[in-house]
Amino acid sequence: MSCFKVCFKSGGARTGRLSTAHGKINTPFFMPVATKGAVKNIIHSDLKKMGFECLISNAFINYLNPGLSLIDSAMGLHKFMSWDKALFTDSGGFQLILDHFSPKINDAGVSMINPFNKSRELISPEKSISIQNSLGSDVAMCLDHQPIFGKSRVDYLESTIRTIEWAKRCIVFHNSNENKINPNQLLFGIVQGGNHIDLRKKCALALLQLGFDGVALGGFGIGEAQNDMFNIIKQTKKVLPENNCTYVMGIGSPLEILNCVSVGVDCFDSAYPTRMARHGLIFTSVGNIQIDKSINKNSFLPLDDSCDCFVCKTYSRAYLHHLFKTHEQNAHILLSYHNIYFIQNLIKNIRVSIKENNFNIFKKEFELKYIKKF
Repeated sequence: MSCFKVCFKSGGARTGRLSTAHGKINTPFFMPVATKGAVKNIIHSDLKKMGFECLISNAFINYLNPGLSLIDSAMGLHKFMSWDKALFTDSGGFQLILDHFSPKINDAGVSMINPFNKSRELISPEKSISIQNSLGSDVAMCLDHQPIFGKSRVDYLESTIRTIEWAKRCIVFHNSNENKINPNQLLFGIVQGGNHIDLRKKCALALLQLGFDGVALGGFGIGEAQNDMFNIIKQTKKVLPENNCTYVMGIGSPLEILNCVSVGVDCFDSAYPTRMARHGLIFTSVGNIQIDKSINKNSFLPLDDSCDCFVCKTYSRAYLHHLFKTHEQNAHILLSYHNIYFIQNLIKNIRVSIKENNFNIFKKEFELKYIKKF
């Protein structure tokens, strides 16, 4: 029985429900990134008030620090971080493109530098699944080989083949008797293949044959043109069944979310909203603003007249400009709250527009107002 069900459609967009051990998640949905068990500058109770039903945390980082022993003592990652809703964990595959982890890859797995004690850790597909199962996440992600952007077709072919082989090992171990700490955990495979649509489709079909609970698309948001990304997603979706909860990893800007939803994407995660807030880039319904620009110094307008978050109701651009320019930590807290609220409000409105069968109208109206580009 599939863990995902489509409920409403509007053009290529759709709503649905993903069933997990910690409840059903309404789709499309966005997952704030809680790498170390916390979303930067935002507390969990505020995320719940905003309506977030799921977070994603990094299994590799949590395995290194605070470590599985302490998290086991807390009865799993949910309890440790006091989050009683759904939780995804990433395998750590994204660290393959980060130089400071000094990754070394072979068929056995990937060895990476432990940033806490500078030792080298080998993460095999089996170990990745064992870690995620121990953490108790609702959805575990396969270890995949994500190459950096701009590699040759031969490199992408090699990483695609390795991703499929690792996926086979992941699912065998996930279904084995050695991995029964968390028997209700779902397992998603990850499609790689760079900008090569044929590799993407072959990878997706191979993962489908293995019987994953969901198939995600990885390797985006690292340098490719947005038009290429949307075309790859659209073409890859053609080989995915309707009941596949399609998760595009690492995407979190408003226009990217809208365009991905338009071709049937159900799930997103990204640190982009909070990371941009820390750099002063703020989402508004009429495009982005840069809060540190002098134009905001004497502006007593809210960040966004159309936003009903407590930041927009309470504080002026002038005040937030002052906090940001004087390096007050409250600036990061307030601006991060607004950006993540903006994304969640966009997701809610997207779901309503799909249920009312006017998503394309909603999308066009949003884009017309959102005139400032990234």
